[in-house]
Amino acid sequence: MAENTIPLEQAQTWRSNWKTSRKDWMAANDLQGFWVPGDDLTQTVGENGVNCRIYMGLTEEGTSGEAKMMMVAVDADGKDMIDPDNGLYIYDFSQPIPPMDDPSSPLN
Repeated sequence: MAENTIPLEQAQTWRSNWKTSRKDWMAANDLQGFWVPGDDLTQTVGENGVNCRIYMGLTEEGTSGEAKMMMVAVDADGKDMIDPDNGLYIYDFSQPIPPMDDPSSPLN
């Protein structure tokens, strides 16, 4: 199995939490961006999609969960390529900024 993958059911829960709580969560938290492991980018590209799609999620409803970004490969027809039995995964590649920031970055 590829690294940093999550099952479809987990991704669906995180998406549902995001859809329910995103406005309140964003008002209560200082999200500036996401840190992405290179391995996850490489693995997604290795699934031979032509693009990728990134979905936002929250680990729990309300304002105390952690923001997540989930990435999937996308085929030439614009369809998400999610099929773990055939090596097509949902990647949880994210860690929020802060705390994974670079204080010396000109973007801070």
